[in-house]
Amino acid sequence: MAANEHKNLSDINRHNPKGFETATNDTVLSKSLGTSATGTDGNLVWQSKNLMGITNYKFQGYTTAGTSNYAYGEDIQDTKSPFQMDVDFGSDTVSSGTITPQNFFKIGQGFSIPENCTVTSISGWITNNQATDVTIALCKIVPVEGVSTAVTPIVVDEITVTGLSSNSKGVRIIETTITTPSLAAGDIFFPMIKQVGSGSVLHLTLSVQTTTF
Repeated sequence: MAANEHKNLSDINRHNPKGFETATNDTVLSKSLGTSATGTDGNLVWQSKNLMGITNYKFQGYTTAGTSNYAYGEDIQDTKSPFQMDVDFGSDTVSSGTITPQNFFKIGQGFSIPENCTVTSISGWITNNQATDVTIALCKIVPVEGVSTAVTPIVVDEITVTGLSSNSKGVRIIETTITTPSLAAGDIFFPMIKQVGSGSVLHLTLSVQTTTF
């Protein structure tokens, strides 16, 4: 009899959990909140992995005179850090420029990613006092311990919008198709901004959502 106990069965003789056949792919079995004082009356539910292990990274910034080259945020030793984005990247293409460790470790808007994760969405607003195109590049740098040579950032995603000739009129940003969504523990994650032409006053606020599943 003991040989027939569930714990002694091989995989082929075990049944799938409740709701497995109709559950959507890439979901995990969990238990809903419930209402009892004991906290035990929840129901079994299949939950999307995209809603688990979520972290949101908030980026806010501005420039008083946009340029055709990408610019990133001031370093942490500057009184304009972390919001003013006026450090010239030296190129209008991310893959054509580099940043030294001395500079990228000090970017006020930069985050050091704590764990391997995937960018799932980018949401926010941008204003432009001109009717010019503005591109935001969310980038990552992969530092190497003990190495001081300059590094070329990797584009996580680039988003281009057209200004509405007013800093009182926001342009909505919603992005769910991400160019390079994977981030690794230790990556430096930060935004850059450029415009067609120059001279615009630009403001941006973004929330970038990641999941560890």
